[in-house]
Amino acid sequence: MNGPALQTTMASNLNLFNTEIGIDLLLDPADYISVLLARDGLFEVPETELITRIVRMQDTCIDAGSQVGYYSCLFAKLVGERGRVYSFDANPQACQSTRRNLALNGSYSAEVIHAALTDCNGRVPFHISSNDQTGLSSLAPIPTCKESVSVPSLRLEAFLKERRINRVRLLKIDVEGAEEMVLEGLGHFLSDHTIDYILMECFDERLRLLNSSTEAVAGILKSAGYTAWEYGTQKADGWSQAAEVCSRGDCNYLFTSPEVTSSVPSFSLAPALNQLVTERSELRRENASSRENIDKLHNDIDWLLNSIKAREEELTAAKWQLEMVLNSAGWRALNVCRRLREQLAPPGSARRRLCDAVLRNGKGRSR
Repeated sequence: MNGPALQTTMASNLNLFNTEIGIDLLLDPADYISVLLARDGLFEVPETELITRIVRMQDTCIDAGSQVGYYSCLFAKLVGERGRVYSFDANPQACQSTRRNLALNGSYSAEVIHAALTDCNGRVPFHISSNDQTGLSSLAPIPTCKESVSVPSLRLEAFLKERRINRVRLLKIDVEGAEEMVLEGLGHFLSDHTIDYILMECFDERLRLLNSSTEAVAGILKSAGYTAWEYGTQKADGWSQAAEVCSRGDCNYLFTSPEVTSSVPSFSLAPALNQLVTERSELRRENASSRENIDKLHNDIDWLLNSIKAREEELTAAKWQLEMVLNSAGWRALNVCRRLREQLAPPGSARRRLCDAVLRNGKGRSR
């Protein structure tokens, strides 16, 4: 793939982004995630790299809070046609975007469900954020709200029972403060360790919107026997077991079931990917600068060629006018007079001096 935004679609204001992991996404260029993908070609590099290691063909994955479908498309690519991906989002626009991007990548093993995952079934109010920050939409009132709508709420335990899903490889949760509700809605599926891995954002600023906290959500998972892992703390280039789960902005923790026998990869390719992304970004900027210089040179050359053409046209016109003069009767008569003068009054002769004096006096009187 070639990196960032390639073109604007003819039918809408969406841009086509080619990511570094072979996923194409149609996105609103004003959305914040579009800015990140245009810059890096990837989103949440450590998490993306880790997912590619632990998700396998034919697995079942759940994307709680799909937003534009980045992780849903990644899951679908990894699990293949015989795997299953279930994507949930309370924002109808996010569901539409996820469906569109799944179809764009030919990922038909994924299903998008318009619902807010909570601890009960029913309906709840949902607050949609402004266009440049759609990922901040939440069940809680938010300052960037542009619209509030009523949406279905769904308890994940009921959904898993209905679909007869007995094993989930990875549950990714990013629901802007409703993480505790999602965990409570898992019911016995959490205590039974049906879910191997849970990748979840732990950010108190969002969690407090719904009277929750990092301590509360981490406590639920710890009580269920899950172990927390974090990236870039004890190891700058890898994942390590977290002694304590703390609010870390938009960073994610990985929680592993006690039934998972394989260890979390301690070494990560994320730094190398970041370096590669940085180098490609620099190369793209250099290429863009080179293209600008080339375009400027082309413009300068075009200007010079147009100037030369204009001068050639002027010379052609002047030549044509000169030929008109030379071929005119007046010019021929003047030449006859000049030859006659040369014969009757040669240069330097007394007659020539007299003739010149008469001509000068005549010009003086005419003024």
